[in-house]
Amino acid sequence: AGGIKQAENSHPHFAVARAMAVSRPAMRVAVLAAAVMCLHRFVVSPVFAGMQGAQSRQPQVRTRVSDICEIVVTCPSVGARTRMVVQEDTSVDSIVKRARTALGFDQTFLNDSDFK
Repeated sequence: AGGIKQAENSHPHFAVARAMAVSRPAMRVAVLAAAVMCLHRFVVSPVFAGMQGAQSRQPQVRTRVSDICEIVVTCPSVGARTRMVVQEDTSVDSIVKRARTALGFDQTFLNDSDFK
């Protein structure tokens, strides 16, 4: 019986198993340190919903510079278009009248009411 036990202990596979079973304090410390670092990262780092965006490098300026704006008037049936500069208080009727002249639709037989 003693010879069998000695044969089992001398086999290379058993030596590896014994070496793996031996406690390795350095490995425990490394695993514990990795766990602490992961936990620290999740607890201390800001979450996505709570993050504030980086401040813009561009200064805050007014987006509205003047009272005028540019518009494009298109007549899709003939493919004609014109660009106009208008103000806020410009009426649609005056835009239609100016667009008719610019697009060449200012004939006397065409009424303003035909363009809506």
